[in-house]
Amino acid sequence: MKKRKTFRLITVLVLILTLLVTGCSNSGSENTSGVSLKGKTVKVLLSAGGVGQFNAWKARSKDFTEKTGIKIEFIETPYENLLEDITSDGIASGGAYDLVVHLDTMGSSITPFLEPLDEYVKRDDFNMDRWPAAVRDLSTFDDKLYSLPVRAHVQMLFYRKDIFDQLGLTVPATWEELDKVSKEITDKTDLAGIAPYYGAGNNGQNLPMWTSYLWSNGGDIFDDKMKPVFNSPEGIEATQRYIDLLVKEKVAPPGSVTFGEQDSRTFFKQGKAAMWLGWWWVYSEFNDKEASVEDVAGNVGFASVPGWEGKGSQANVATFPLAMMKGSKNKEAAWEVLKWIAEPEEELDIVLKTVKNESPSDVQSTVITQKENMRNEELNELTDGFYNVAADNFENAKALPKMKEWPRIADIISGAISKMATGEPVEPTLNDAAKQVERLLDKAGYYD
Repeated sequence: MKKRKTFRLITVLVLILTLLVTGCSNSGSENTSGVSLKGKTVKVLLSAGGVGQFNAWKARSKDFTEKTGIKIEFIETPYENLLEDITSDGIASGGAYDLVVHLDTMGSSITPFLEPLDEYVKRDDFNMDRWPAAVRDLSTFDDKLYSLPVRAHVQMLFYRKDIFDQLGLTVPATWEELDKVSKEITDKTDLAGIAPYYGAGNNGQNLPMWTSYLWSNGGDIFDDKMKPVFNSPEGIEATQRYIDLLVKEKVAPPGSVTFGEQDSRTFFKQGKAAMWLGWWWVYSEFNDKEASVEDVAGNVGFASVPGWEGKGSQANVATFPLAMMKGSKNKEAAWEVLKWIAEPEEELDIVLKTVKNESPSDVQSTVITQKENMRNEELNELTDGFYNVAADNFENAKALPKMKEWPRIADIISGAISKMATGEPVEPTLNDAAKQVERLLDKAGYYD
């Protein structure tokens, strides 16, 4: 009897030890799918160009691999090849990439090649509410989630603090105030009041600032039946006001008639304009002594996008999300990588180390996408409240339409804005553009 008890005890101890050893050997690949992912390699396609946020992912991936056993291979392609590379692999279902970054406007055309993430989100109780509504929406098509918005941009107003102090000006909160401030700056200094961008093409770069005027006046691009309404009375009024910065008030530089966003940004960095409205990521560039002239660097402040008097403000938002390819052979491992990149702690730590200058310049990033991180007290103390202002803009933000026909529609409206900036009358030019857009959508079957 004693021998049998001893045997049972030894057997139990062996089983416990086996479980412990097994548990330890798999601890590096724990995941909710119940499948061992250790040794799997996830291939991530990125846009080339030395993006600090992407470089930070690469640098931190070693720790992720040590923890999970999942390897990550980052592959870069020039931005102009990104859509082609995703499409080619999607058509072939080749599995060349497991995860891909893409501009949100590519979403409508590549969703057939992407894996819906809804089941993963539901299974893991993954919180999508961490992102602003406008940002989440750009990852959703036909009520299905196709990506995580790990990189996003919102518009903000940037201004020369030294010029505003010199003239005793208040930062404009409305378009009317922006007109007055711009006029005073133009009259009393050798700077342009503001540097807009009216040039056609460049993937519709002249549309985001125009839509800020349009949307804040209660106008829109389409109605609920997808009929163009940007030539409504509200749209005409908003467009006229935007164009008048150049053609009537003359507070914009003459060159802005052909400016793309980068041209106007360079004009501001060269110390030739007192205000600039555009994507928030340029704030660090404006205040960088290596990127901007001496009078500009360290003298640039920020504010919310102005709004229409009595109607409020509406900024534009754009995203560069990360999606899973339908042809991926490593979907569970890819989902684990997606979740890791989207971890709030990772996002916040990258930016905190950046603003504290505790990380190498090539892995620095100021991009925050998650609401709680934008409101982080330490981060806002270090940046004079920059992220609180950005969060306000994200909450009020709206995005350009999600539709595969949008690139062609954008070309039509972009061309119309360019014509109006060169002197073509606003109302008939908008009416003509609206007719062109309606014909395009009619042929596409929107009104059947």
